[in-house]
Amino acid sequence: MIMSIGYVSADCPFVKQDEQKKILEESGCQVIFTGSFSKNGSSFLQFVARQKVGTHIAVAQMDCIVSSWRHLRDIILQVQNQNCALISVKEPWVNTRAERSTLMLEILDGLEELEKRFIRQRMSTGRHKAMSAGCRMGRPCKLTQLQHEAVAQARARGHTLREIAKEYNVSISMISRLLKKIPRKS
Repeated sequence: MIMSIGYVSADCPFVKQDEQKKILEESGCQVIFTGSFSKNGSSFLQFVARQKVGTHIAVAQMDCIVSSWRHLRDIILQVQNQNCALISVKEPWVNTRAERSTLMLEILDGLEELEKRFIRQRMSTGRHKAMSAGCRMGRPCKLTQLQHEAVAQARARGHTLREIAKEYNVSISMISRLLKKIPRKS
C-alpha cells in the first residue's frame, strides 16, 4: 500500500486548517505537512519539488492550494513531471493516478482558453465603448493642442527638431512623430 502525504494550507481562505487535517486523516494520510496558501500555488509547487518520485500527495480540496484554472493545470503538470500523484479528497476528478487525469488536463486547457477568450472579449467591448464615448486610449500627450500648433509654427520658421524638443522638454522623436501627424498647409 502506498502512503499518501497530506498537504494543509495554513491560511486557506475557504477551509479552516483543522478541517483540512481532519479530512486528510480520515482519508488515510499519516503524514501531513502544513504550508501556506498562495493564489498561484507557488508554496504548494515548492512542496512538490521536495518530494520523492512516486509520492502520492493529498489535499482536502483544490481551492486550498490554488485559485485559478491555469495555476491548477501548472500544478498538475509539475506533479506529473515530478512523477508523483496528486489527489484531492473532496474532488475525485483531481486524481492524477487515474487514467482520466489526461482528459482532465485537456478539459482544464480548454477552460483556460475559454476564460482567456471571455477576458479578451470583455476587454475589447469595454475598449470600444470607451472609444465611442470619446475616451482616448494610451498615455496622455505631454503637449497641449496649442503647443502642437506652436511646434508646427516653429518648424515652419526653420527651427531644428532638437531646438524644439529642448524648448518643450520632450524627445526629438516625439516632435518628429507629432509633426508627421499634423497636416501640412500648402
